[in-house]
Amino acid sequence: MKVLVLNPPSPTAKNYIRDLIYGCWCKGKRIGGATAPPLNLLYVATVLKNEGHKVRFLDAPAEQKNLLDVKKIVGEFDVVVESTSQMSFIEDMNVFAEFKKVNPKLITIIFGSQPTFFPKEALERKEIDICIIREPEFIIRDILNALQEKKDWKKIKGVAYRKGKSVVINQDYDFVDINKLPIPDRIMLPKKIDYFNPIIKRMPYTTMMTSRGCPGKCTFCNVPDFYGNTDRLMTAKRVIEEIKEIVSLGYKEIWFRDETFTAFPERNKKICEWLIRNKVDLTWIANARVNMITKEMLVLMKKAGCHMIKFGVESGVQEILNNVKKGIKISKTREVFKWTHEVGIDTHAHMMLGMPGETKKTIEQTIKFAKEIDPTTATFGICTPYAGTPLFKEVVKKDPTIKDGAALGKIRVHIDAFYNKNYTNVSNRDLQRYLKKAYKSFYFRPSYLFKWLFKIRSFDELKRVILAATNVFSFATNKKSS
Repeated sequence: MKVLVLNPPSPTAKNYIRDLIYGCWCKGKRIGGATAPPLNLLYVATVLKNEGHKVRFLDAPAEQKNLLDVKKIVGEFDVVVESTSQMSFIEDMNVFAEFKKVNPKLITIIFGSQPTFFPKEALERKEIDICIIREPEFIIRDILNALQEKKDWKKIKGVAYRKGKSVVINQDYDFVDINKLPIPDRIMLPKKIDYFNPIIKRMPYTTMMTSRGCPGKCTFCNVPDFYGNTDRLMTAKRVIEEIKEIVSLGYKEIWFRDETFTAFPERNKKICEWLIRNKVDLTWIANARVNMITKEMLVLMKKAGCHMIKFGVESGVQEILNNVKKGIKISKTREVFKWTHEVGIDTHAHMMLGMPGETKKTIEQTIKFAKEIDPTTATFGICTPYAGTPLFKEVVKKDPTIKDGAALGKIRVHIDAFYNKNYTNVSNRDLQRYLKKAYKSFYFRPSYLFKWLFKIRSFDELKRVILAATNVFSFATNKKSS
């Protein structure tokens, strides 16, 4: 079958990080104008291509294609596949509605957090034909093979669809053995386009996923529910195989997008030792939890090419962390950031304002703490109740008007309060004011600016820093910036 695997155009954002299977899509100047290849879609496209289907992979934002551009080609396809989440759902479905006008016979398939947690509500939109529950790769493969062979796809597990005026939600598909997934075909990514990211040191870069799930149980995160509270990892052998292919394609850096890359120390030791032993010309970035890393591992990662680690710090107040079951101690965060400074690895701190139990005082403490631990870079966002999280379920009990949460939209995510009044004592207006204050307080320090001047080692790095700084400055000082 002729299949369009699409990262859709957006009228509301020039850039957005939309690469994870369940959502977590950030955008705009707040993240320094960063972009990333849509890895979740690339997995789907690769699986379908390997099955013999005629697949076109289109990252419309990266190729600067608008809705009109995509509408011109949508008539050529039998099926269009797209990922969607709470923050993009309404916008994405408006795109699908336009496609159906052009090609009424087009079969539309969506996956991601919104169809996973709210399939019935999603299928109220007539432009959707099939919803995928949780992991999409093999479910979509089975659907398209059934369609190709004119068999009944409605018996496939992990599928939701309309039957008359009702919605049928099938039994869940088995969770994927990620070692059986093919290496994503990065040749399908846009030609002669390098994705920009201010934390990347060497271009071109790509992303990679070596595990699914997370050992954390944070109440604001839908990863545990999405992945069935499982932690599945690729073997060191499989990871090394993919790294070899990435290097052969000319990539200079990898951003490992695992929720907690450092949760698998024995496997990672093998990977790091292989990188060191073979003198692989590659730098990389990974995510970590402060309670799942040692100084010994930091030293090894640094030697193996890791130049930055991203941590979910969230808050500088222990009570707030306890409220969301973060499972880390403030004292441990201080210790780990001290280690990274000593080892010479850059850090990025994710911080959140407006979490359960938050007050103006705790927000001030969090801003102060961010400066105290002194990460290389930091992002601040307003805590959002995501579909599928314990936090969302608590909000529903207090205020059912949140419904499926799709009213959030990409414009508001992370920069606007969304039902925070149900679990915080800070007004919406004050949360937005504190968000700007956090950026100004962290980034506009003379000591911070001087530190960056001494870190820059090349003209390319200077250009990257200036572009990112311009975006962050614009966000922090402009009331309308996003």
